[in-house]
Amino acid sequence: MKKHLRTPSSSIASAAAILAGGVLFTGPARAALLLSEDFEALENAFGMGTYAYSQNYTLPNTLTPDGGLQYGRSGNGIPNQVSTNSFPLAPLSLTAGTGITATQIDSGLGRYDFRGQFSTWRLQGDYAQIDITFKDAANVAIGNPVTIGGAAFTAALAAGQNPKYTDARAWGESALQGIVPTGARTLDVILSATKTADGTAIDGYVDNISLTIVPVPEPTTFGLVGCAALGWLRRRRR
Repeated sequence: MKKHLRTPSSSIASAAAILAGGVLFTGPARAALLLSEDFEALENAFGMGTYAYSQNYTLPNTLTPDGGLQYGRSGNGIPNQVSTNSFPLAPLSLTAGTGITATQIDSGLGRYDFRGQFSTWRLQGDYAQIDITFKDAANVAIGNPVTIGGAAFTAALAAGQNPKYTDARAWGESALQGIVPTGARTLDVILSATKTADGTAIDGYVDNISLTIVPVPEPTTFGLVGCAALGWLRRRRR
């Protein structure tokens, strides 16, 4: 007497796939946008002045997103000496209105994406950078600041011809991603720009700043899902 082998149904195959994978991620991750600044409005979050791209102090900004009409500039410093201007924001909450909970953060399930675009005036060495510092519920800093932009990043930007200069500087995007540290509840954001001893203007330029927090999908392990699927699979085979 022949024995007929029944091909597993798609649902049985799905259960087997869960068993083979061992981990199932539940639900889509929804990003919370904490900061977005493109310097196109009359007023910007940092209270900085702006230059128009049409003034040709830099090469065109063809990054994604592109530069639009204008970008942030850093104002004047102290003539004939190195000086810095700083533009701090009020502390940003990581949990209020973001859809991300303190429990998720403390479980290592919050991931940040921090990026901005930077340039400078010709080859004189001025630069901008942005620092974020994570803080706990007592407003105590956790670890070191996370920095994008800066002197080394800006110095490495290409130079080329624009309608005004043979050594106009390109724009580049600086970006960092990482896990929000355990215990973090707020973060501080400081945009700063530094000039060399030459000149008066601090020509550290910045555009298209963004900071998002994304909840990492929480894994449902083999112990929670796999065992249930195994029992169901056995019942179907009987």
